[in-house]
Amino acid sequence: MRKPFILLMMLVSIVLVPGILVGQASIEKVVLEDRTIQDPLKSWSVTFTQPVNKGTIKKQNFYIIDERNRELKTKLRVSEDESKVTITPESPYKDDVQYYLHIKGNVKSGKTFLNEHTILPFKLETQKSSNKGTNKTSGTDKKQVSSNTGKSETNTGKSETNSGPKPNQKNKTKNLTSVQTERHSHFVEITVNVSEQVVKVKAGSDEFEYKGNNLFVLYKPDLKKGEKLTVKGYSISNKVLETKEIVIP
Repeated sequence: MRKPFILLMMLVSIVLVPGILVGQASIEKVVLEDRTIQDPLKSWSVTFTQPVNKGTIKKQNFYIIDERNRELKTKLRVSEDESKVTITPESPYKDDVQYYLHIKGNVKSGKTFLNEHTILPFKLETQKSSNKGTNKTSGTDKKQVSSNTGKSETNTGKSETNSGPKPNQKNKTKNLTSVQTERHSHFVEITVNVSEQVVKVKAGSDEFEYKGNNLFVLYKPDLKKGEKLTVKGYSISNKVLETKEIVIP
């Protein structure tokens, strides 16, 4: 009787293991654009479309590690409506050290799992570290001055560029704090300033490039004057935090 029992156990293990592997493979890893922060005790808030299952709110699912894969001690706090989780470090971040905020895909919001393992890289940059690179900063400033000069020349003939986004300022939410458009010879440059909650900005299927300091930019050709474009800001949990409609100048 032992042989049939052993054979049965082997069959069960063969059936179960592939199921486990398939479940793990279905969780996609998403790495967001690197962020630079100035607050050494910065908290990170993850907003969900529905209340988070309390059983999945644990440090195995929300955590921060450094560049040496060492996990930081953190505190988790849930909002009253249970739709936002805040991760706060117990000790300050170190200057110029790469950190990674992890939100695991097995976090449950409403009746569904995220099914995405989201990673947000970030680094603390204080005044001391920025002073170390004074020469680099001055070079960057020169580039900004020259590019702004070009923009002012373009704007003298395109006063409509600045007037386009004004209607959107009536929006009470402040996640997309400002949206500016500028027409160049072969493309339109769209610049969006965002709040700390926004980690991704899209216009249709086009994703903006993160430039640092909560600034996103998109260079889009073949846009006609007067054409409308919808810009959306997303949270780290892929929730749309704010939507703005802009008119191309």
